[in-house]
Amino acid sequence: MKLTSLFVAMILVAFLCQGFSTVLLAQSSTEDEIISLTYKLWKAENESDMATRNKYVADDYTEFNQSYSTRIDGRTKNFNLSDASNAGGKSLADEMLNPKVQVYGDVAILTYNFAGVIKDASGKVIPSKAKSTRVYVKMNGTWKLVHANFGMDPNND
Repeated sequence: MKLTSLFVAMILVAFLCQGFSTVLLAQSSTEDEIISLTYKLWKAENESDMATRNKYVADDYTEFNQSYSTRIDGRTKNFNLSDASNAGGKSLADEMLNPKVQVYGDVAILTYNFAGVIKDASGKVIPSKAKSTRVYVKMNGTWKLVHANFGMDPNND
């Protein structure tokens, strides 16, 4: 009888460990997916790939950034302002430093420090640094960016 109880307990522990590791793998997979999606959005923005931008940014997207004192509401308005601000300039590098993804069901919050290099319209190469937060929601099986907050790094040159 004791051997059977021990065997059942071992099987139960094995199943619990497998379930726990499955949850951890799913969490890690979601974290990787969110970070990858952010790099994909940066590339789409740099290449003016509107199809990709529209696919992964919600219509009702909102944003706070260092250029405007108010929240920018709506994907279209944000894209218009962002594209106009970057006119004539080119991103040479975009990197995410110390990213952290927190997942709560169908919501993922990505926080990171942004480090980039921009070549402006005059040809001057300048660093770009920011503190960033992005909020993604899984809608109909696809992660979409619904809100972002970009703050200038206080040590920006």
